[in-house]
Amino acid sequence: MESAPLTFAALAAATVTRWRTVLVVATGVVLLAMVLTFVLPPSYRATTSFVTADASIELPQSLSQLVNQPGLSGLAGQLGIGTSRDPSYSPAFYDKLLLSRELLTRLVESRFADPRSANPSDSANLVQLFGIKSDDSLRAVELTVRRLRRRARVTFDPQTSFVSVQVDARWPTLAADIANYAVGLVSAFNKEQRLSRAKAKREFLESRVEAAQSELRAAENAQRAFYEGNRQWRESPALSIEEGRLRRQVETASTLYLLLRQQYEGARLDEVNTTPLITIVDRAIPPRRREWPHRAFIAVTAGLLGVVLGVLWAGTRALFASWAERNPREAGLLRSAATRMATEVRHTLPTRHSGIGRDR
Repeated sequence: MESAPLTFAALAAATVTRWRTVLVVATGVVLLAMVLTFVLPPSYRATTSFVTADASIELPQSLSQLVNQPGLSGLAGQLGIGTSRDPSYSPAFYDKLLLSRELLTRLVESRFADPRSANPSDSANLVQLFGIKSDDSLRAVELTVRRLRRRARVTFDPQTSFVSVQVDARWPTLAADIANYAVGLVSAFNKEQRLSRAKAKREFLESRVEAAQSELRAAENAQRAFYEGNRQWRESPALSIEEGRLRRQVETASTLYLLLRQQYEGARLDEVNTTPLITIVDRAIPPRRREWPHRAFIAVTAGLLGVVLGVLWAGTRALFASWAERNPREAGLLRSAATRMATEVRHTLPTRHSGIGRDR
């Protein structure tokens, strides 16, 4: 007699009757997850933060006067003209800088206290601490940079110029050392960049001051020669016009020289200025609790996943049992094929193992 088709109620009932299977699968998944939490290395997260300095771009005097006019101030604000800012001082710049290949490479090649050793003087670079194995040293550095980029996270607030750096590592002291050293590299980069820019600006202004001084002396010499050769220049319209032209040249050259001289002195001060461009708010400290794994969360998640997998397995067995009851011949063929395959596998594996032993 052919059995009736399997309904949803019958499938649910058959699944519930196999509650032991569901329990076994769920328990197995939980046990596997808990074993992995003890086998896989833990991860600790250290956080450091700093505030960037503000540096607005100086606008020309004519443009500043135009921006400050009542009718154009609103439009200038929308266009960002009145609040121009050097991009290298923005928090977004530090986000890109901290995750850049150049800075991460320097970080990878730097040496840190080895947490695996009891001797405080022992040190190792991140290639060794991350356990990267490669015969090519450059390839090992590249792989370490990729892993470090995945373990680092930078967030920033453009309104307050607040930048936060988070680093995950296997050891708490290493995570804090990496975060603090990364901020140190940023500070060193800022200093190098600022000094190089200040030096280039000072050298450029120095040459322009010398040129402006030469132009001013030439204009003054031309004006003196005019006065010496034309004692009665006020009585001649042509000479009066010439005298006005020479006087304007001297005034223009003098104004230009004074402006360049003022900027030159400012560039000299910037070159020797040691004020930091970032202010550290919180230094990273070794965390007391690990970031991963959270065994309670993993156990609950694994339990729910195990129940779902158990229900699916029990439902699959119920479906197969119903199909086998309605198709006994096909089910018999399938069982015999599975039994034959299992037998062949059992006989093949020992043969291969013994062959390997004889080859050795």
